[in-house]
Amino acid sequence: MKFRKGISVASGLALLLAGSSAAFAKSASASAPSGNLNVRIDGYEVLTPSGGSAGQYTVNGLGQVIGDSNGDLDGVLTYTLVNAASASEQTCSDSLSGSTITAPTGTFSESGGSFTASLVLTAGSSATADCESATIALLCNRTLSHQNFVDDLDAGTYHCIATGVTAASGGTTAIDAASLTVRIGSVDGANAPTD
Repeated sequence: MKFRKGISVASGLALLLAGSSAAFAKSASASAPSGNLNVRIDGYEVLTPSGGSAGQYTVNGLGQVIGDSNGDLDGVLTYTLVNAASASEQTCSDSLSGSTITAPTGTFSESGGSFTASLVLTAGSSATADCESATIALLCNRTLSHQNFVDDLDAGTYHCIATGVTAASGGTTAIDAASLTVRIGSVDGANAPTD
């Protein structure tokens, strides 16, 4: 009986120590990229190509980024632009580098309690003129699976609306207006954030 009790205590102590070392390792690598996040975007943009007339394009896309607990995002986004008036469709594949999520400055109940984010899109070298490089400014709220992740900016799911879309300088297509919703969410399984 005493022997079994000793084994149980030793096993419990070993598990406690293993959990403590994992917690130390986790905090030591908190600023390293920790996992994949899905990105979904949909809505519309009003675009005016150089020398052309304005048209409304439906935007629908998805991608995946690496996020870290500091809110930095890097990855890719593929989306379609559909102009119903001219029955044309284009597929754009942009890199997302320099994109960020910023934590609220106030508490949740204050006006500053929303997250802000930016998606910096860089069009590929073979992109069409309408696949413009641009920065999308976002206002977001977030859902978490557990409150322990509240300070980890790569955890949870962000539900966002675009508050502004700015074309990169030197582009040939103007972005006149946009109404976009974006969802950035943690991936389940092996690619889930680890810190």
